[in-house]
Amino acid sequence: MEKYGPYLEFLRYCVDDTVALPASAKEIDWSELYQFARKQAVEAVYWRGIERMDRENGVKLTDVEVLAWMARVRKIERRSKKISEKVRWVWENFKKEGFRSCLLKGQGNALLYPQPNMRPPGDIDIWVEGGDKKVIAYVDSLKPGFKRVYHHIDFFNFDKISVEVHYRPSWMSSPIHNKRLQRWFLDHSDACFSNFIEHEGYCLPTYEFNTVYLLSHIYSHLLREGVGLRHIVDYYYLLLSGKDKPKVEERTLRYLGLRKITGAMSWVLHEVLGMDKAQLLCPPDKKRGKLLLNEILRGGNLGKHDDRAMGGKGSSHASHNVRITYRDIHLLRYFPSECLWEPWFRIWHYFWRKRH
Repeated sequence: MEKYGPYLEFLRYCVDDTVALPASAKEIDWSELYQFARKQAVEAVYWRGIERMDRENGVKLTDVEVLAWMARVRKIERRSKKISEKVRWVWENFKKEGFRSCLLKGQGNALLYPQPNMRPPGDIDIWVEGGDKKVIAYVDSLKPGFKRVYHHIDFFNFDKISVEVHYRPSWMSSPIHNKRLQRWFLDHSDACFSNFIEHEGYCLPTYEFNTVYLLSHIYSHLLREGVGLRHIVDYYYLLLSGKDKPKVEERTLRYLGLRKITGAMSWVLHEVLGMDKAQLLCPPDKKRGKLLLNEILRGGNLGKHDDRAMGGKGSSHASHNVRITYRDIHLLRYFPSECLWEPWFRIWHYFWRKRH
């Protein structure tokens, strides 16, 4: 953890213009920070801080280091622009087919950043109204055989940009919490499918919806793969955007089974990025927050760089199940409900896929 101290202090400087450059910036090995930023998928976020620095403060990057950062950031910007154009095309085509839809995370999250191209883009995730049977039937009518899971079906790959069509935004392993979460999503669906953003040309989720949806998404990644700093920065900018908006009540988070992960996120947002406690959704949970931060630093974005057995990326179905079971055991005392239900969900999900 101490090794990453200067990196995290500098990250706070990168996202908060009111923070002064930390003294520890003089200790940073910028080549190592570049590799760290790539593992965490926050290269352009760090670049914002580098551009902001006064070069006379004793912190100097070599020309090679600067060029490496610039090349990477330009690549992110080009791909972000390309994906934004594809998002409009995908949304418009579903609209022509009579489906209401809205973009989940991705480019929608990027719009919350000071500069949208700061966020490295991933796949296109679009939530389409109609339920699993109707949406799967439509996708199969275009081209059968796409992989489907409980919450989405793979769609066409456009110029190396994959599209996931969601009939459920996210899910929980606990059947009780999952039922409540799906009901909550449906109750807020009309507002999301109607939230058309004129200058982007597609619909986006509301702020209230995103505060819950992104938490459930981060929770799912933590329990099954891993999360990175990109997820944390996404949520940081989301909460900043809702400064004057009503918050989701703590009792709602508890009802949905998200109170523990919210406490962990709150601790990381406050301790690492310096977010004011008044802006958090609930009081910080130090125990779970430290666990979350450790998982982030060890595994990187989506846990791709985790060096433990539970983070190993075996290719077989059996190794995948072993890896998730390791995570269930490791995280059990922090998130007991989801970890205890997860193996049962996997069994249930096997038969769900057989039926669909």
